[in-house]
Amino acid sequence: MKKLLTFVTLLLFVVATSAAQQAKYIFYFIGDGLGINHIHGTELYNAAVHTDMADNGKLSFTRFPIRSYVTNHSASSLVTDSSAAATALASGVKSVNGYMGVDAEVVPAVTIAELASERGMKVGVATNVAVNHATPSAFFAHDKSRSSYGKLFEQLLASKVDFAAGASILTKRSGKSAQQCVDMAKEAGVEVVQDPKAVYDIKDKRVLLLGPNLKKQTLEYAVDCKPGDHSIVDYTAVAIDYLERKATSKGFFLMVEAGHLDYCAHDNDAVTTFEEVNDLSRSVQLALDFYAKHPKQTLIVITADHETGGLSLGSNDYFMYPEKLAWQQCSMVALTAKMRAMRNSGDLEWESMKKLLTTELGLWDKVELSAEDEELLKECFEQDFVRDAEEVVSLYNHNEKLASLAVGVLNRYAKIKWISLDHTGMQVPLYVKGVGAELFRECYDNTDIPKVIAKIASLPLK
Repeated sequence: MKKLLTFVTLLLFVVATSAAQQAKYIFYFIGDGLGINHIHGTELYNAAVHTDMADNGKLSFTRFPIRSYVTNHSASSLVTDSSAAATALASGVKSVNGYMGVDAEVVPAVTIAELASERGMKVGVATNVAVNHATPSAFFAHDKSRSSYGKLFEQLLASKVDFAAGASILTKRSGKSAQQCVDMAKEAGVEVVQDPKAVYDIKDKRVLLLGPNLKKQTLEYAVDCKPGDHSIVDYTAVAIDYLERKATSKGFFLMVEAGHLDYCAHDNDAVTTFEEVNDLSRSVQLALDFYAKHPKQTLIVITADHETGGLSLGSNDYFMYPEKLAWQQCSMVALTAKMRAMRNSGDLEWESMKKLLTTELGLWDKVELSAEDEELLKECFEQDFVRDAEEVVSLYNHNEKLASLAVGVLNRYAKIKWISLDHTGMQVPLYVKGVGAELFRECYDNTDIPKVIAKIASLPLK
């Protein structure tokens, strides 16, 4: 009898422990291009520049109980692209660069979002780039090409994703305009809105939230945001509200991508990158606020698809001066736009350009330049701005060569360097908090992450 009672007690303990380990609310944050130095660099930048920030500028997730890193190679290369990496993060399988939601043999890979939906959980995906870009698409679409934008969007509409948010809809080679895609969504019974606040009034329909300008593939960079501009923080807030209202007893799954981070890292624009990381941190804080209300049922995972730019902190003489970045007022993209406006107005005077660089980057006024660096900028102005209008082409942007050079000079004075305009093979960070977090200690590769999430949520991902 005593042995029977002991066995029953042990069985009840195992059942109770298992139930306690099941996540009902899952937050999955993916920083596109986010490397460990992007995170540490942001905290150093915050401490030096945003001196009014709480906790000396620490990010909301860097003190999570699980802090680790994972490998992220694809099936075709040691340096992954976003679609192969996102497929691994969504489905737990290795894929080929350029493939979307399929394995290396082009077999569709089941995603944790799809399994969550089948289970009765409400599902949301949000990004500050296009809603059918690589990372969000990996959670609902399956195709041999990440560039099959029309097919990817059609699969979003055919999926059971309850809430989707993004800046716009990619339509290249689809034969349709973004507005036609919007019309398709409405015909499919999806409520399409372009104001985050409108989501609070939607009760029964699926939601597609888009940016105010469908011609823009991304939201404004955080550093360029003005009052009223949409942000990934806004999208995360309304996603949580919507999914919480819609959720059944099964809970919800929300994937949030800080996609714009990758764009500015491809440009090697440190300040803009750091401010994008800050917006990711603010989005995670919203999940932490939710966690505070449901600590025994919530899981929060933050990771990245790959590192972009090969960011290096400190150089040459064991020093770093992030305080010199305090004077950059806009992104490299916005600086390029201001330069082009000068050219279009016919203002091709060096003194006018020097004034612009002083206003937007603090050069000369706040950051003293050497005679050699001033000559370098002036030569670029005369040759590549006035005469040839030469551009620096990164993966997503075409910036004025002078804008790229000027931001690069400021980065150099801050002792920050980049080794690439593209992805690197560096390992990426992993931060976890909440129910079952300790199980992530066994994650060594990006394919492990969704499998552990599935285990904690009792989803049948193999």
